[in-house]
Amino acid sequence: MLDKPLDHNRLPSVARAAASPSAIVLAGAGVAVGWAAEGAALAVVLGAVGYGARVGWAAIRRRSALRKRAERRLARIDPWSVPEPWRGYTARALDARKRYHQLADDCPPGTVADYLAGAAVKVDGAVEEEWALARSGASLTGPSGRADQLAQELDQVHVAQSRSGGADRAQLESREAALASELRSLRRMESVSAELSARLSELSAQLEGVVASSGQLVAGAGIAGADLSSLTSELASLSKALDEARGIMAAAPPGDSAS
Repeated sequence: MLDKPLDHNRLPSVARAAASPSAIVLAGAGVAVGWAAEGAALAVVLGAVGYGARVGWAAIRRRSALRKRAERRLARIDPWSVPEPWRGYTARALDARKRYHQLADDCPPGTVADYLAGAAVKVDGAVEEEWALARSGASLTGPSGRADQLAQELDQVHVAQSRSGGADRAQLESREAALASELRSLRRMESVSAELSARLSELSAQLEGVVASSGQLVAGAGIAGADLSSLTSELASLSKALDEARGIMAAAPPGDSAS
């Protein structure tokens, strides 16, 4: 299923950088140079510049580390390892994820850019979960034509039962029970598969909706007071839809889904 969640404590931390010795040293060096050159005002400015540079560099490193780790995890998603329709859903999710990150990269610095960068973890997680669900859905698909074959065999057994008796009839009844049980299980798997397929189609559309809303935010990023509520609502709906999709798989007959 899904890999272990990101351990953010092991990544470069802006907060730790702000309190790190190097940040303090850079700030102190700036203050010292300022005092030596022009006095208190320049010292404060240079101290702030040195401190800000250290914290800013930490923020860039952390963002880069998060992206590289996400790319390594998502590189293991292979749409071609599953059949249709699961392949199509996975490909759509990966494409939406790629476009989202491009928008986040292109967004001018500010509130919108910060929000998109923070929400990228949710988008990446949704893509990973959709991939896990697609693999589970693919595992529910039985051999092509097996259900029809079972139905035909059952019909043949019923005909044979009407013409036989005694020991032969008992054997046929046992055969009938086995075939009926397998057919019920297969039909149930097909039902769960169809329900999950419909849900993943919706999830793919929701991810694409998140990208569209993100694009609108980026287009208006220079306007004061950007309204992030629509994207926030879409991300919440996406999370709820993923929970519902997991519930569909949880209802599958034991042993039918792949881990």
